[in-house]
Amino acid sequence: MKFTLLIALLPLLLAGCIEPPASPMEFAARKAAAAELTAKQCAGQAGGYDSVRKLRQDANQSVATARGLGATDATIAKARADVRTVFDMQVAFTDQQQACNAMVGELAWATG
Repeated sequence: MKFTLLIALLPLLLAGCIEPPASPMEFAARKAAAAELTAKQCAGQAGGYDSVRKLRQDANQSVATARGLGATDATIAKARADVRTVFDMQVAFTDQQQACNAMVGELAWATG
């Protein structure tokens, strides 16, 4: 029964997949969106108040970079929606703590 349900839902899950960023502008916009979401949803896993402030600074810097590369308000909004979709899918398949841990790890890795 569970297998049948999984097969039935597979096309919906795949339809929700987000393609990788196609340009440095999209990468910067998604990085900004991920930093914003992590700061707002994962403060504890990010390290608390000071870390959230750093995430906000990183988000602002990434938005400036994306805008310098030609990002519009629509580009930033799409990046936020894409990041939220991926985060929500991670939460659905694991839990919020694991999704937050993944976001913090990915952001730290992308930041260098």
